[in-house]
Amino acid sequence: MKYILLIACILTLFVACSDDTKVCDVDTRTEVRVRFRVKRPGFQEKDTVATNLILLAVGKDSIYARQKGLSGMQFSLDRLSDQASYYFQPDADSVGKAATITFYYKRQPKFVSAGCGIIMTYAIDSVKYVQPDRVAIKALVVNQHIVTTGNETNLSITIF
Repeated sequence: MKYILLIACILTLFVACSDDTKVCDVDTRTEVRVRFRVKRPGFQEKDTVATNLILLAVGKDSIYARQKGLSGMQFSLDRLSDQASYYFQPDADSVGKAATITFYYKRQPKFVSAGCGIIMTYAIDSVKYVQPDRVAIKALVVNQHIVTTGNETNLSITIF
């Protein structure tokens, strides 16, 4: 009888100490989602692919280095600053076809759960791009200003 009571106490201890907060079953990545478009004279604008994409976070590591045939991309904004700049070249084989894209945004931390922790959401105020000779980006449109864990397209880039 006393062993049954001891086993019951040990089982109760294991059940009481099990921690469901260690498991996070939701997506916690907040990334800007971009799709590529093309507009040729005499034709309607349509989705396209970047033939040999390079994307670098300015002053940081590369995000996409010579990725072929991407119809879109996704990347994180800087969690510690209210702006982030990226070097964008849709065709790595064409020297000089590059632009610097700078995002200006407000950060908002959001508590998800004890297991998932806090995620950072962003509200994009504006996006500016600078490029030599206007050869990389024809147009840039912010489709969705709020960057969350959702799967919506935040930005459309029309490339040459």
